[in-house]
Amino acid sequence: MATNELLTLTEIFNSRFFRIPDYQRGYAWQDDQLEAFWEDLDNLKDGRNHYTGMLTIENIKKSDIRNQEIWKDDLWLFDKAFKAYHVIDGQQRLTTVIILINVILSKYKDEDSLLFDSVRKFKDKYLFQQYEKLYKSFIFGYEKDNPSDEFFKTEILGQKSSSSDKVPKKTLYTANLKNAKDFFNKRIDKWEKEDHELLLKKLVSGLKFNLYEIEEELDVFVTFETMNNRGKPLSKLELLKNRLIYLTTLLNDSKDVCNRLRKDINETWKTVYEYLGKNEKNPLEDDSFLQNHWIMYFKYERKTSESYAIFLLNEYFIPKNVANPQKLKVGFEEIKNYIDSLAKSVKVWFHMFNPYHQDADSEITFGEETKEWLMKLDRLGYGAFKPLIMTAIVKGENEDVLIELLKACERFNFLVFDLTKRPTNTQNSNFYRMAHRYFEAEIDIYDIVEEINTLTDGFDEDENPLGWFDLDKFYDQVEELYKKYEGFYSWGAMKYFLYEYELYLQKCAKGENKVSWETLMKPYTIEHIYPQTDTNEYWKKRFGKFTQKKKERLLNSLGNLLVLTRSKNSELQNESFDYKKKHLDKNKKNTGYFNGSYSEIEVAQNTEWNDKKIKERSNKLLEFMEERWKIEIPDKEGLLGLNGK
Repeated sequence: MATNELLTLTEIFNSRFFRIPDYQRGYAWQDDQLEAFWEDLDNLKDGRNHYTGMLTIENIKKSDIRNQEIWKDDLWLFDKAFKAYHVIDGQQRLTTVIILINVILSKYKDEDSLLFDSVRKFKDKYLFQQYEKLYKSFIFGYEKDNPSDEFFKTEILGQKSSSSDKVPKKTLYTANLKNAKDFFNKRIDKWEKEDHELLLKKLVSGLKFNLYEIEEELDVFVTFETMNNRGKPLSKLELLKNRLIYLTTLLNDSKDVCNRLRKDINETWKTVYEYLGKNEKNPLEDDSFLQNHWIMYFKYERKTSESYAIFLLNEYFIPKNVANPQKLKVGFEEIKNYIDSLAKSVKVWFHMFNPYHQDADSEITFGEETKEWLMKLDRLGYGAFKPLIMTAIVKGENEDVLIELLKACERFNFLVFDLTKRPTNTQNSNFYRMAHRYFEAEIDIYDIVEEINTLTDGFDEDENPLGWFDLDKFYDQVEELYKKYEGFYSWGAMKYFLYEYELYLQKCAKGENKVSWETLMKPYTIEHIYPQTDTNEYWKKRFGKFTQKKKERLLNSLGNLLVLTRSKNSELQNESFDYKKKHLDKNKKNTGYFNGSYSEIEVAQNTEWNDKKIKERSNKLLEFMEERWKIEIPDKEGLLGLNGK
């Protein structure tokens, strides 16, 4: 019989212990959700109650799990009259509460008293109990094969690991757990004991959950999908995991085979979330990976903005295709092949965006040139080429031809989008379909490189253009930038272009990198050599004769813009060119262009800076553009627009 009651945490944790099942997502709350939760607590007056939401649970019978290895350390709790439950809905809120309770309790010794009870008793009720120093059973946590299980026990609750894997793997979800613990620690670190007690009282007695124990005959997987659309929505990748596990219960294969497949699904999602969150400073979006993998693995169709999710969850991985596969068969083999591909592809996906990352046991290694071109595409934007490039790496293509593919993709994106200013979805569907045909070995990588180059700036037999690059549109774009904005300074690809020139000078000098892309993406890292405020006598003498319009053209011309090693604008501002080249800083040390980036050093070779030098450097940069992207700019003066008065 189902129960539906409004209970406090003290009542909910009365002789119950909880596990988050394998089909559930991990901890997804981030700062926005934590701030909202904290605000609710802050506004809760002493002695009052706050409705916290639904908590849906499913009873776990001891007879069903008696022989399962993952439950062996917890069976003794049943003998203490505890009942076990899976958390179907409300795990985000419940996890948050337990993390905060632990943060409070961790500030005191076991024998200390809080709210007229010992800290040890609070730990026994909400965190963990120990059986004769043999087993430590956690009152709330994850099932043992969940990647968050060890992390939650060791990094959040601060307990010793009972696993042979002493270092729990980090994922997007474990990063969120750590963030929540840090969030609460910062909030209450300097509080007095009375404040801690009041907060603990709010948590265990002031918050009320609508506890709902579901009927045994209800479909728990469908219940999960239906209920978990509140709060922070489930991602499509999270929903897909639940769906695939559900489908294993419908297969006609043996129980052992189905259990093995279920375990493989869990292992795959461990790998997926490990690699999506491997770079903690730049975690990768799970649904973006899922969508691009779908483009590669299945036939691409653009019906709606979320066609991939509709296909995976509403058309392909559905019970009808398992139970009644007349038209579309989805069985053990189809699911196994799909998850194997996900596990392999997510490693490729991670290294596409982190090519310089090295693990001791890394399965993917790139040569230096491949890394460089992957970084260029990451800076410029992969656009529609992500599935194609992922496919090439998954298929283990030779690095020489892989580099040719990367070059072709980068050139298309720069010339078609940044110079020609075509719509960002130009040829997207074509490239997506190409990725799947390539994955299915219907075309090879050489055909793809040739096709991309043709679509960039190719011609037919009669010399009619087939490509999307149009130099005339670049002329028009630059003129519009001068009329409406700030000339080349407001060009969207300005930082990318100048950074490519910086890398070119670095290679010529055979030196080390002086400017990181991350630094360049911060404000004020592009310098106007001839300054925006030209009140200095040096600039008046050289530019005072020009009209305001001509000054603005020179100011924002290509040749007057410079990559800085650090933000020197506030220091240099409208100082003379001689000062900018070399001067004493506040620490009486020589600084300036002469010891800056390679671009700064090159500019510092000039004895002065005037309109002729700006034109000269502008032309030099356009010549670099011609050589770098294999184009011809016949009328450079017209493009620069510096001939007027």
